[in-house]
Amino acid sequence: MKKLIIISIIFVSVIYAGKAQSYEATVEMNKVGYQNAVCIDLPYTVDEVKATLEKRFMASGLKGKSASKGFTEYRNIKFSEFGSETMTIYTKVDKNKQNKNESKVYILVSLEEGRFCTSATCENLIGNVKRFENNLKPYVELHVTTLHLNKSADDLKKAEKDLRNLQDDSVSLQKDKEKTLKKIEDNAQKIQNKQKEVDMKRQIISETQLDKAQQESNLPK
Repeated sequence: MKKLIIISIIFVSVIYAGKAQSYEATVEMNKVGYQNAVCIDLPYTVDEVKATLEKRFMASGLKGKSASKGFTEYRNIKFSEFGSETMTIYTKVDKNKQNKNESKVYILVSLEEGRFCTSATCENLIGNVKRFENNLKPYVELHVTTLHLNKSADDLKKAEKDLRNLQDDSVSLQKDKEKTLKKIEDNAQKIQNKQKEVDMKRQIISETQLDKAQQESNLPK
C-alpha cells in the first residue's frame, strides 16, 4: 500500500512537471492562419503572466505594441536571450481552457516576414525560447510576491492612518471629557449654591408666615 502511494505521488509529480515544461504548438494569427509557437502553461492569472513577460522584455529595453488577436508585437528587434539575429517576436497570454487556474503563454519568432520558426528550421533559437519559457515561473512568482508586498504595504499605510485618526480622536475625546467633567463639577456647585438659596428663601417664607399668623392672632377683637 505504501509503495502504491509513493508511485502515485511520483506519477502526479511527473504529470505536473510535464505540464510545467514548454512545448511547440500552433496558434491562430490574423490573416496568416495558424503558426508555430512555443507554449507553456503556468498556474497564474493572465494579468500576472502578461505583466511578467512585459518586464522581461523591458529589462532588455524592448517595448512591444498591441497586435491583432491579443498579441504583443516586438518588430525587428534583437533579443539576446533568443539569439543574435534580428527577429520579430509575438507574445500572447490566454486563459487555459482546460484549467481555469492556469494561463497559456504563446511566443512566436520570425526571422523573415511571414515565416515563423520551428525546431526544424531554427533549432537553437526555438531551444532558447523554450529555455526562456521554462525559466519564466520564478519571475512570475517574484512579480506576484511584489504585488502582494505592495498591497500589504498599502494596507499597512491605511491601517496606520486609521490608527493615527483613532489616536487623534482619543485625544480630542479626552479633552472633551475633561471639559464635560469640569462642566459637571461647575454645575454641581451651582446646584449646591442654588439649593442653599432655595432653602434660605423657603426659611424666609416660613418665618414670614409665622410672623403673619402671630400678627393676625394679636389683632384687636
